[in-house]
Amino acid sequence: MTNTLDYYFATPSPWAYLATPRVIELKNKYNLKINWKPSDLMEIFAVHGVAAVKDRPQPVQLNRLTELKRWSKFLNIPLTLQPKFFPVDPSLSHRTIILAQKSSINVENLIFSFQKAVWADEKDISDENTIIEICKSNNFESSSIIEDASSEDIISEYKKNTKEALSRNVWGSPTFIYNNELFWGQDRIDFLERAIQNN
Repeated sequence: MTNTLDYYFATPSPWAYLATPRVIELKNKYNLKINWKPSDLMEIFAVHGVAAVKDRPQPVQLNRLTELKRWSKFLNIPLTLQPKFFPVDPSLSHRTIILAQKSSINVENLIFSFQKAVWADEKDISDENTIIEICKSNNFESSSIIEDASSEDIISEYKKNTKEALSRNVWGSPTFIYNNELFWGQDRIDFLERAIQNN
């Protein structure tokens, strides 16, 4: 058995934002190898018939806000319930993460910075200047980040992540797959840890 975790996520997902610091803790605690896999959540929703947040029934939307407030307080992670830039197109941030991986950059803090930008800092991660600013603060500096993140190679890798997610029954963010067992949602991390402990 391999001590590897596949982590499928979207940067604007509040649940992934709440999950990422805890996943990093698991990585350090159990010497996990994490495959960070930003994926096109809107395509995944469309394929599986999952409604976007704004299209969900009102009781579901209200409960989502209640649960976000509860978890933010419980985990002591600051979260703006209705941030200025949400929903937001995450594709540039996702491709930038893939570019950083190919550039041998430690992406875990970069990923959390993109998530935090949406949910705590109220920044627009679809904006090129915001992307560059966040990359710079994570020691990922290049004059061609935006251009390189739009290359055919990076776009192809992004599509591959999404296709792979669909083939593995991923339907939401965050989703973790460990030893071919799927764990969906940041509230399943305790079960994920038990699986790691039993490996």
